[in-house]
Amino acid sequence: MRRKKTAVARKGAAQRVRAAPERGSDASEIYALVRTIPRGRVITYGEVAELVGRPAGHRFVAKAMKVCPPGLPWQRVVGRRDARRAQINIQDPEHAALQRSLLEKEGVVFDAGGFIVLSKSGWLPREPARRSRRDSSSTVR
Repeated sequence: MRRKKTAVARKGAAQRVRAAPERGSDASEIYALVRTIPRGRVITYGEVAELVGRPAGHRFVAKAMKVCPPGLPWQRVVGRRDARRAQINIQDPEHAALQRSLLEKEGVVFDAGGFIVLSKSGWLPREPARRSRRDSSSTVR
């Protein structure tokens, strides 16, 4: 016999799941990286994950972006379609349209199929976002 979850129990569980990415230091690294993406450029969830040291963490990045802080340029993080193109991965049509509108205003290039052309609008930082302790503490004598 299964018991039904009460509305309070469901709400509490949903809040724990939504808040989980924010608690970790990885989410703050994700947000710091996203703040550096220039206008008119995009980066994929997988690329963000690799740059913050979570090579298989594209889903973690997506969850962190779902609950990102206000003022973060969330629209600049998109899903990878293939090696040359990216796509908007938001399931809600209104939010997907909002993301596309924001990106178009910034000058992001979409092809005829509605995909983002990474050769024109993709972005990767020149320096890795993370540095090892050895790199930051080494000095030339």
